[in-house]
Amino acid sequence: MSGTQQASVKRIVIFGPECSGKTTLTQQLAKHFQTAWSPEFARPYLLCKNDLENRWQRGFISVYEDIEPIAIGQLAVEDHAVVCATNGIVFHDTNLLTNLVYAEYYFGKAPAWLPLMIKNRQYDAYLFMEPNLPWQADGLRDRPDERATLRAIFYDALKRLGCCYAHIQATGEQRLQEALTALAYWGIQATSA
Repeated sequence: MSGTQQASVKRIVIFGPECSGKTTLTQQLAKHFQTAWSPEFARPYLLCKNDLENRWQRGFISVYEDIEPIAIGQLAVEDHAVVCATNGIVFHDTNLLTNLVYAEYYFGKAPAWLPLMIKNRQYDAYLFMEPNLPWQADGLRDRPDERATLRAIFYDALKRLGCCYAHIQATGEQRLQEALTALAYWGIQATSA
């Protein structure tokens, strides 16, 4: 795919705090549009690091030094998905803005290049996921009692960036339909086969 073709791919970010259904919706949308999607890089990275370094037994999941490799990996999986995209659209299960939010939330700081990269990286729209699904522990999720706080932090980050976004509040099968309605409003529809 040429640079011009990559630039014409619409990039939709599924965005929100932990345990809000991002991965499920991202996969459903990619299947519906028959296109590529990028996973959240932090999850496999942190699972691997935690297993290798026995972090769970020592009482922590992540350290500040994880932020840059996670962000660099996130860029790589996003760029790969764009190259693999079909039908002019790609879906991202989170993006660098998520990395920035968590860096600031957990460590009170972020690498200087991260906000600059976010500002200069183009996404067409965000689907903001309300954290209204049951919280499920998985070894990485660690804030069941702070869902409202994290929701506000994620939402404020989106507003500060001035992004085009839609709220996804439905649950169950209606969640996909709500996302498809938002995308249709922006003129994004699946082509019939």
